Amino acid sequence: MLIRLGISDAKVVLRDTGTLLRWSALTFLVPAAAAAIFGEGSQIIGAYLLSGAIALFVGHFLKSYFNTGQDTGVRHAFLTVTALWLLYTAVSAAPFSFIMGMPFVDSFFEAMSALTTTGISVMQSLLDSTPASLIFWRSFLSWIGGVGIVVLAMLGIMHTYSRASKFMTATGTQRDIKPNLRNTVKEIWGIYIALTIVGILLLYFSGMGFFDAINYSFSAISTTGMDTQSQGLVGMHNPFMDLSLIIIMLMGATSFSLHYLVLRKRQWKMMLQDSEFKVLILLTLVSAIIIYPKFVLFYGSNIIGLEQAFFHAASAITTGGFAIVVASDVFRWGDFVKLIMIIIMVVGGAAGSTAGGIKISRFIIFIKSIFWRVKSSILPDNTFFPKKFDGKDISNDKIRQVNQFILLYLAFIVIGTLVLTMHGNDMGNSLFEVVSAQGNVGISTGISQAGMPIVVEIMLILNMFVGRLEIIPILAGVGFLFSFRGMGRRFQVSAETAGAANK
Repeated sequence: MLIRLGISDAKVVLRDTGTLLRWSALTFLVPAAAAAIFGEGSQIIGAYLLSGAIALFVGHFLKSYFNTGQDTGVRHAFLTVTALWLLYTAVSAAPFSFIMGMPFVDSFFEAMSALTTTGISVMQSLLDSTPASLIFWRSFLSWIGGVGIVVLAMLGIMHTYSRASKFMTATGTQRDIKPNLRNTVKEIWGIYIALTIVGILLLYFSGMGFFDAINYSFSAISTTGMDTQSQGLVGMHNPFMDLSLIIIMLMGATSFSLHYLVLRKRQWKMMLQDSEFKVLILLTLVSAIIIYPKFVLFYGSNIIGLEQAFFHAASAITTGGFAIVVASDVFRWGDFVKLIMIIIMVVGGAAGSTAGGIKISRFIIFIKSIFWRVKSSILPDNTFFPKKFDGKDISNDKIRQVNQFILLYLAFIVIGTLVLTMHGNDMGNSLFEVVSAQGNVGISTGISQAGMPIVVEIMLILNMFVGRLEIIPILAGVGFLFSFRGMGRRFQVSAETAGAANK
C-alpha cells in the first residue's frame, strides 16, 4: 500500500478522526458522574464536561467540514488511528490541567501514559491531594486504553463494517474470535469486563479498600501500573494482594483469543497448548529465579527477596508495571537485575492482549528464525524444511516482517536512550526507563518526574506512543505528512507488514 499525497485522502482521515473523536467524547461522562458521586463540586464536574464538549465540538467540526463520500482504505485507517490517539490524548489531558493546574506537557504525558497503558507518572507526588475522580479518570483511561480507545469509539460506527474492520486491522485489535465483527467487539469487551470484575473481587478480599480495588483492577488488567497514592503499593501490600495483582496482570497479558476459548468454549486444555501462554509463564518463573539471589542480597531477607523477585518479574514480563518498592530502590538495583528485566520488558506479553513489548509471538518467531537460518546454511542448497509456529506455516515474508519490526523497535529504544543520556542520566537507568516506557511497562527509576527536561519528556511520550501503536501507523503518518508537503518522496508501507506486526 503506497502512502502518498492526496487532498481527498486527508479529507477521509480527518472525517473519520472526527467521527471517532465525537463518539469518544462520551467517555468524559464517566469521571463527571464519579465527581458527582464523590461530592467534589460543580467546578470539577464542569472540568470533565468542558473537556468532553471540546472533544465533541472538534469531532463534529472535523466530520462536518471534511465530509466526503470516499471510502476508507487501510492507509486511511493507519493515519486516522494515529491522529485520533493524539487528539484524544490532548483532550483527555485537559482535566489534569483544569483541576490540578499542571502544565499541559505534563498533563499530556500523564494522559498518554494512561492511554498507552504505560503507567509512568509525573504526578506521583501529587496523588495524595488529587481528587478521587481524577485518580479514577487516570485508571479509567488506562482501562479503555487496554483494549484501545478506537475499539470503544467504533461501537458507534458498527453499521459500517468495512470501515470498522480496517480500523481493527490498523490498531492490531482484530481477533479471530467471531466471524462477525460486531460480535467480536462484544466478546472482547464482555471478556474484558468479566476479568476486571474478577480482579476487583480478588483485590477487595485480599484487604484492599473498594475504591482502590476498582482502580488497581482497572490498572492491572490493562497492564498499566497506575497507583492511587504517592507511595504506591509500599506499606499497603501484603502477600495475598501481591499474588492477586500477579494473577490479574497475567490475565491481562494473555490473549483475548485464549480467554475466549477457555471462558466461552470451556477448552481448558488450550492453556497447556498455547505457545505464548506457556512462554509467558516460563519467562516469569525463570527470570524470577535468576534475579532472586540478587534481591536477597539487596534486601537482606530470603522471604522479601522471593516476594520482590516474583512480583517484579511478573510485573515486567506482563508489562503490568507495578512496583512494591520506591523508585529510589529501582534506581539502585544492580545492573544484572536491570538487564534481566530489560530483556523481559522488551519481550512483553501475548499478541492480542493488553500487554506491551514486541510480543511473545514475535519473540518466538525471531528465535526460531535464527535456528532456521543456521539450519538452511548447513543443508544442501534448495533443501526444503517446514517453518511453523503454533502448527501454522510461517512464510519467509512474515519472518522478514517480524525481524524488521523488531529492528525498528530497538532503533527507537536506542534513540530514546541517547536522548536521556545526553541530558545527564547514566546509560543503564536511561535504557531501563526507555524500555519501560516503550514497552508500556511503567516501572521507573525516577527519571520520569515533574520538572524533567522538556526534550526528555517529549522523547518518553514518543516512546510510549510508538510502543502502543506498534510503529507502523506512526511511520505511515510520517510518510503521509512528508508526501503531503510535496517533498517528492514515497513511503512504502506494506499492509501485510502492518498486519503481521499486529498479530
